[in-house]
Amino acid sequence: MEAGATSEDVAALRRIEAAQESDVVERALSAARERLQMEAAYVTTIDSEKQTIEAILGETKAPVAPGTQVPLEETYCMRMLNGEIANIVRDTRAEPALRDLGATRHVGAYVGVPVRLSDGRVHGTLCCVSKDPVDGLGDDELRFMHVLAGIIATRVEQAQGDLARLTARLRASAPPT
Repeated sequence: MEAGATSEDVAALRRIEAAQESDVVERALSAARERLQMEAAYVTTIDSEKQTIEAILGETKAPVAPGTQVPLEETYCMRMLNGEIANIVRDTRAEPALRDLGATRHVGAYVGVPVRLSDGRVHGTLCCVSKDPVDGLGDDELRFMHVLAGIIATRVEQAQGDLARLTARLRASAPPT
């Protein structure tokens, strides 16, 4: 067992790994919220211009839902990925790089990690937020989030592989035009 990991953490991770693909993200978001004791957890995808919230679990005052797209320059996640802020921001209003962002009206604490594919590309992020600042977040919580992000990345790659195989099969069986 990894240092800092509790038996509850290990049990939660085993349940997520055993879940059907459709349940993996929801279970990972639930585990993140529970472990970090934060109000909402979400997973995003990122492209060169925007961040898209793919799934969210819990309550947040921010006007977001699955499918919400936010320009990258307005996101905490891009600042985290660029190294402008730490993965854990216990009080967003005290962080100079976040103070002037619109989201900071709704978010008091933020934890984010990249969802990195096996080739090193960042697919998106896994994040937790609370409306108020949160003390007590540290290395153990950050390690847990990295493990969850790794599980999500593995499932993303499996889904991409499944889609590629299905596409190839459909092309092979299609009548010539």
